[in-house]
Amino acid sequence: MAELNLNRLPDHNPDQFKDADIDEAVSDEKEWNKDISPEEERFRGETILRENLAIAFTIIIAFWLLAVLLLLVGNTNNYKLSDSVLNTLLITTTANVIGMMTIILRNLFPKRDGQK
Repeated sequence: MAELNLNRLPDHNPDQFKDADIDEAVSDEKEWNKDISPEEERFRGETILRENLAIAFTIIIAFWLLAVLLLLVGNTNNYKLSDSVLNTLLITTTANVIGMMTIILRNLFPKRDGQK
C-alpha cells in the first residue's frame, strides 16, 4: 500500500475563488440537472402537487371545522337550531373531514402493485 504524503495539503483554506470558478460550478450543476429522466421529472411534479393538495385540504378542513364550531357556539345566543339540525350538521361535518383526509392519505400513500 502506498503511503500518503499529507504534508502537501495547505494549512488554511484559500477563499480566493475567481468568477470563472463560480461560473463553471453553476454550469456543472445545470448539466447534472439535465440528466434527470422524464419519469423522475414527472415524479417530482406529482410530489409537489400532492404536497400542495394536502396543504390546501388541511386549510379547508380547518376553516370548515371553525365555521361549524362558530355555528354551534352561536346557536346558544343568536340561532335557535333544532336538535335534528345540529345532529345532521355534526354528522355531515365528521363524514366530510374523514372523507377528505382519506382521499388525501390515499393520494399521498398509493398502494404498490400487488398490495391490497
